[in-house]
Amino acid sequence: MFERLTERLVLLVEPTILAILVLIIAWLVLRLARLTIHRGVARLLQAQRLTTRELATRVRTLTTLAESAVRLTILLLTGLTVLALYGVPIGPLLASAGVAGLAIGLGAQTLIRDIIGGIFIVLEDQFHVGDVITVNNLSGQVEALTLRYTALRTLDGAYVVIPNGEIRIVQNLSRDWARAVIDVALTPEEDVDRVVAVLQSLLANLPSDPELGPLVLEPGEVFGVEAIGPQQATVRLAVKTRPLEQWRVARELRRRILVALREAGVSAPYPRTVTIIQPRHEDEPPPS
Repeated sequence: MFERLTERLVLLVEPTILAILVLIIAWLVLRLARLTIHRGVARLLQAQRLTTRELATRVRTLTTLAESAVRLTILLLTGLTVLALYGVPIGPLLASAGVAGLAIGLGAQTLIRDIIGGIFIVLEDQFHVGDVITVNNLSGQVEALTLRYTALRTLDGAYVVIPNGEIRIVQNLSRDWARAVIDVALTPEEDVDRVVAVLQSLLANLPSDPELGPLVLEPGEVFGVEAIGPQQATVRLAVKTRPLEQWRVARELRRRILVALREAGVSAPYPRTVTIIQPRHEDEPPPS
C-alpha cells in the first residue's frame, strides 16, 4: 500500500509542478495583456483628437470590455491545460461543452439579446463609463458598462443595473456639450424689458468670469417670455456649458440672478387673492 501510494504521489508531482507553472504563466499573461490593452486603446483613441475627459471615459470603457474578454479566454485555456496535465481527456469535454452551449443558447435568448445590445452600444459609441444618461425613466452616472448590462448610480445613491437588451432610447446628458436652462418667474406687473436687460447684462460677463468662465462655451441667451400665468410670467434663458457642468452653472446662475434682480428692485411673484365686494342696492332682496 505504501509503495502504491508513493508511486501515485510521484506521478502527481510532475503534473502538479507543470500546473503551477501554467498558472504562473497565465497570471503573467493577464498582467501583460492588461497593460498592453490599456496602452493600445489609449494610443488608438489619442489619434481621434478627443478631450481629456472623453479620452479617459472611452479608455476606461473599452479597456474594461477588452480585459473581460481576454480574462475569460485565458482562464478557459488555463483550465483546459491543467486538466490535460492530469490526464483528463479534453476532447469529450469540448464536445459536451458544444452540445451544452447549443442547449443553453436556445434557452438563453434574453442573455444573447443583452450581449448583442452591449456590442452595439460599444460599436456605436452611445455612452461611456462616467457619462450621465437617462434610460428607461432613470437618470444617473454610468459606473459600469459590460456586454450584458449597464450600471447607473442615481442622484439618491441607488445602484441600478439595466440589461443592455432593455435599452431602447438613451439620453446622454454629457456628450460634447450641455445646456443650463433657467426659468425666471416675474409678477405680471413687472417691466419685462427691464428684467431681460438685467439678465442679458449678467450673461454677457460670463466668458470673462473667473469662476464660471472656464465652464461655459458661450455667453448665453435670453429667449424671452416663455409662459404667462394668472399670478406670474416666466422668462427663460440658456447657457451652453461643458459636459457635466450644466448643473453647477445653473445653481450659481440662479444665485446671481436672484441677487441681480433684488438689486434692480424686481420683486418675486407670490400667491395673491383678489376679493371683489360689490355694494347691494336697497331694493335688492337680502341673500338667502
